[in-house]
Amino acid sequence: MSDSGTKAETQQTQDTGATQPGGGGFRRFFVRLARVLFWCAVLLTGWWFLSSTVRSIPGPGDAFRATLHLAKDVTDDMYQWAEEDRLEQAADRVRSEAVERPRADTMLSDADRLTEERRARLPIRPIESDSALHATLRSISRRPPIGGRLINVLIVGIDSRLSARHARADALHLVTINPDSAVVEIMSIPRDTYSDLGYPDTTTFNIIANAKTTDNRRLMRKVAKIARRGPINYYIEVGFSQAMGIMEILGYRDPVRTLQFLRTRRTLPGGDIQRAHNQALFMRQNLIDKFPLLTGATGDMIITAGLSFLTTNMSKDFCLGLVYNLKTRGFPSHREDAVRLRMPPGNNIRLKEMVADSATIHNTLARVERRIGSNGDQPDVASYLRRVYTRAMKDSTHPGKIVYRLRRLNEQHAWLQIQDAKARSGIRDTLTALLEYAYLKLGQTENAEAVRSAREAEQLLIQQGVLRDTP
Repeated sequence: MSDSGTKAETQQTQDTGATQPGGGGFRRFFVRLARVLFWCAVLLTGWWFLSSTVRSIPGPGDAFRATLHLAKDVTDDMYQWAEEDRLEQAADRVRSEAVERPRADTMLSDADRLTEERRARLPIRPIESDSALHATLRSISRRPPIGGRLINVLIVGIDSRLSARHARADALHLVTINPDSAVVEIMSIPRDTYSDLGYPDTTTFNIIANAKTTDNRRLMRKVAKIARRGPINYYIEVGFSQAMGIMEILGYRDPVRTLQFLRTRRTLPGGDIQRAHNQALFMRQNLIDKFPLLTGATGDMIITAGLSFLTTNMSKDFCLGLVYNLKTRGFPSHREDAVRLRMPPGNNIRLKEMVADSATIHNTLARVERRIGSNGDQPDVASYLRRVYTRAMKDSTHPGKIVYRLRRLNEQHAWLQIQDAKARSGIRDTLTALLEYAYLKLGQTENAEAVRSAREAEQLLIQQGVLRDTP
């Protein structure tokens, strides 16, 4: 064979090796990629060092957040352009449903209606006018009570055990929104506030916590009398398990202790009044921080998922219209008192500003444990739910029994009390699949679809963490 032929074969072999997987060309690609990644790491490290030394230079994290801001602004503009007509119609509906706030002296609460003789027989102190509290509240919210046309939404935190069909209102917060000025007021109603429910005056049953009903109508009427903010037409109901999920959705590292802090009233000087105020501070803090995520396409997705996750009579279009109405007026940065905190008059204590940060949570719970001890062993929710759905599996030929066993647990999202994410997902998927199967067997396709939608909503909100980091 000639030398020219040998050279041609050698060149062909080299060319073939350069293009085959595992050949020299593939190795050269990885070497170049490693070099690019190395120099990127060097540049980012140098950038971070300069930004930490010279405060005027933004760091890589700041640049990343700025990029997220820009991307969100662009997607929001595109979403608003595509959905502008629908959002405007929803906002118009919100404004049309707003009602004028009644004058304070035209309505009397249940405590105001009592005679002096009946007041004397009460085992609890009724709500009475108190100027000292008004002075304290002026330091919390510098403006007079919200006026004009209002939308009232009652947030109800319920206290019920797993599978329980009935519950009391453990936490009550009336969120009042003025769609014209885009001002939000959160009025916290202590659970022991007097409300005439028809029980004898010598009992402790005439409190607002016991006004809870399945459809919340009586509760909304009673709170409207106490708050004097006009009729309440909407509610959002949150159970203990759902509250645990909300802590995780919002990105709190220790959801259990955060919720314990928000629920504790022992050792606090103001007891339940201070606890209600702590919860309102928590709501205000997260509303201001997370509101940008509720706008645009991300807001549409979050609101859709949230309505499946919570118990409420609010529709998706109404929520979108409410958010759109606030956003177009610059909420929450358009004024310093965009979110105000209030409580009904008559609670003569000095309220503290106990923001739910790690230091406050640790110090508060440590004080509780020192004085009254820990809560002891927590219930094994995982074992309980496994026993329940194992019994339900034995009733596979009786779908009605499966629904009876599992429906309330599904409404409560009971598995959210399980800290092990893998075990929680497995229990949730098994329980909801059984309930969905039972509904389909009964021909209740809408209920089966609701179960599936709630499961997907929880998957989106918790596992993908869409609310954990505000862009």
